[in-house]
Amino acid sequence: LIGDAAHVVHPLAGQGMNLGFADVVALIKVLDERGLHRDCGDTAVLARYARARKEEILLMQVATDSLERLFGLDIAPLRLVRNAGLNLLDKLPFLKQRLMGHAFGRTLRKN
Repeated sequence: LIGDAAHVVHPLAGQGMNLGFADVVALIKVLDERGLHRDCGDTAVLARYARARKEEILLMQVATDSLERLFGLDIAPLRLVRNAGLNLLDKLPFLKQRLMGHAFGRTLRKN
């Protein structure tokens, strides 16, 4: 399975489609590298694809769930911490660019 059929992420950050595209790229890579005599439905081939996607998907699920919880709570001290964090992020262009790049579908690491 690939895309939304394979994993669920909170729609907060709009990352489901980006993860789906990355799934397709990873599956194509695994299928291209499988060898001439291996079936595309071979369990080992599909397990390799699942391993290749597991880390990024889990990170995105944790990140979107955490953001939803963080911004869903309306507690004064938490609002202060949230605002301070967003202000700090705004003052750190390198980190801001990396996070934006990831949000737009460019992964943080090369596969």
